[in-house]
Amino acid sequence: MDFIERGFNCSRQCRVYLRLPKNSQETPLCGVCTPQLNEAFVGSKYAESAQKKVRFLQAYSPGPLSPLFRGDVTFVGCDLVPVFAHRFIMAGKSTVFGKMFDIDMKEKEIGTVQVDDADAPVLRSMVNFCYTAEILFTEEASVEEVMKLAHKYDISELKEVCESELCEGINEENLCTRLRLAHIYDIKTLNAVGVKFFKDNFDDVYPSVVERLR
Repeated sequence: MDFIERGFNCSRQCRVYLRLPKNSQETPLCGVCTPQLNEAFVGSKYAESAQKKVRFLQAYSPGPLSPLFRGDVTFVGCDLVPVFAHRFIMAGKSTVFGKMFDIDMKEKEIGTVQVDDADAPVLRSMVNFCYTAEILFTEEASVEEVMKLAHKYDISELKEVCESELCEGINEENLCTRLRLAHIYDIKTLNAVGVKFFKDNFDDVYPSVVERLR
């Protein structure tokens, strides 16, 4: 039998740790703790349902990297390697693509989007994220390069993922670059994290920062 475990503190400072069958209707909790348990069950059920849907979509839909994948729009970067996608998918994730494929622009007519400031690995990462909501940053598809496309094409969820990655991965070597990105894209959270890192590690960071600014 499957069990669920939860611990709660109620307003009377009681601590109840439960190990109950998932389908159990009995909860030895006070009137304050019971709603918390109900909320936990609902949240757990919702999360499990969402995960199943994501797994289903990822398992039965050929991704942009699959040889079976053929779309109705082609992204061509500065390395001239084509990256295929579907207009309705990209338009649904990007306000820029939405307008581009809705009005009579040349991209709509010829089915090709020229991207002069990114190459295929970065474009693939962007397209793949729009299909799967997953991304793996690499040397070929760095978070900085993906962020550039996320802002250029206004893909809000991808911007959030990139911003989080930029904040978590800040260090002495990339501090200047990331503070510059924070300024370019007006990322207040990244700027705050960068400034705090600089202050907390001033003695170690200051010499290298000055050297990079020369």
